[in-house]
Amino acid sequence: GSSSSGGGGGSYSYGGSRGNTSNNGGGSGNKMPIWLIILIPVAALVALLTCCLICRKKSGNGNPGSDATFNEAMIKAREKHATNNDANDASPNFETYKGDFEVKYQDRGSKLSGSAKIQLKNNNFGGYKIEGDCSDADGSAAINDGFVSFTGHGWWVEETFTGTDRGLKVLTQGKFDFENNSFTGKWKANTGGSGVYTEFKGKNVTRTFRTDAGVSNPQTLQTMLESDIPMVVALAETPAIEATPVLAHAVPESGFVAEPYVPNNPSPYAEYQTPNQVNGPELYVPRV
Repeated sequence: GSSSSGGGGGSYSYGGSRGNTSNNGGGSGNKMPIWLIILIPVAALVALLTCCLICRKKSGNGNPGSDATFNEAMIKAREKHATNNDANDASPNFETYKGDFEVKYQDRGSKLSGSAKIQLKNNNFGGYKIEGDCSDADGSAAINDGFVSFTGHGWWVEETFTGTDRGLKVLTQGKFDFENNSFTGKWKANTGGSGVYTEFKGKNVTRTFRTDAGVSNPQTLQTMLESDIPMVVALAETPAIEATPVLAHAVPESGFVAEPYVPNNPSPYAEYQTPNQVNGPELYVPRV
């Protein structure tokens, strides 16, 4: 408690329990040392600065939502990946992709760390829907929007729903390396802060695949060897042959000589006829 003297020039006193402090005009009491009066505000200022240094990350220099360019950057990210024909025409490597990622990033010269649980699901529209939770110096956040192409290019937005940084949104853009389970990219907060990820490495990563004929997944040699491949036998087609008529030729009996047919008592005026013009057999063909 504190009390002051009623006369002019009286002094202030601090300390004692509330309600038991008395001052009978003379202003007697325990005075706080000058060095302590100076030390208290200095210590409070140091504590405040330390807290700001520890907790700062993506919070920028303003309050959540103070960066007017954040929504514009988010729209551009969505349009960029929606019009990437090379990425959209690719085939899915898997149906789902899930893992825990250790995250390191830079924020205004400081190196900070966090973690993320990320899951990708084939949306059957040329890419993956991204879901997950993130945790860092700002607290816990959830991924509530985003897209990742079959080639790994993508973006997402994580939002903090609780705590002192409630309303903080962070836009991430970059590319997944599915072979090495890693991600490279940059981030931008709706407070004006921005930076890059120095490490984004996955562990405990799992994948699931579809086996129906509707998905054109690339087959490996091992899966081909383990599959029952139907045998195909080639048969030569036999061309159709038309029947060729057989011509029979009459062969005269050995030693027989065909002679022209001459009628008995021919007329001197009769026209000569060759054997072909004479009625009757031309050749003698023995019966078999």
